Amino acid sequence: MARSCNFDRQEKLILAMELFWQKGFAETSISDLVGHLGINRFSLYNSFGDKQNLYRECLSFYLDNYSFGASDTLLHEKAGLAEIAAYLARFVALQREQKYGCFMQNAVLEKSLDDESVLQECQRLFCRLQTSFTQVLQDCQARGELLVNVQPHQVAAFLVLQLQGIRVLGKAGEYELLDNAFAVLQGYLGSLTTKV
Repeated sequence: MARSCNFDRQEKLILAMELFWQKGFAETSISDLVGHLGINRFSLYNSFGDKQNLYRECLSFYLDNYSFGASDTLLHEKAGLAEIAAYLARFVALQREQKYGCFMQNAVLEKSLDDESVLQECQRLFCRLQTSFTQVLQDCQARGELLVNVQPHQVAAFLVLQLQGIRVLGKAGEYELLDNAFAVLQGYLGSLTTKV
């Protein structure tokens, strides 16, 4: 019979996520995880499996509890261009706070070529963002708030692209460049509205 753990599994998962976020997959050893989580190797393997499995679980947790939670709050069913602009502004501001960049983008760059499950998590993020933006834009158009010649699916794809650029500039610490580019993006969004 498997022994039950005597610690909060989610708390340890968050600690592991923070360590992977800071150091990356390759630079995080099992010894690092054991020390950071404050559990022994047996408990680590018994609760999470190997390092690869723990990393995958951290990515999934990050998406479900950090990325999607933020987008669901702002890109709700009654959202409009103002909420998209607020989401993007919040995202830009977040880049100054995330010292180690975006956990998901770090994973894309480090692991997506050699780990299919990491690639699938990345695709899940991009698909969710594309779907959310598209829905908000379609709703805006249906309410007469968005110009009729705007293609919601294309604009949504463009916004997902912009998020990736924002992440890269943020990680590089190019905040002035980021602010200037964001001002252009805000102007573009404003040009799509029927409201004067």
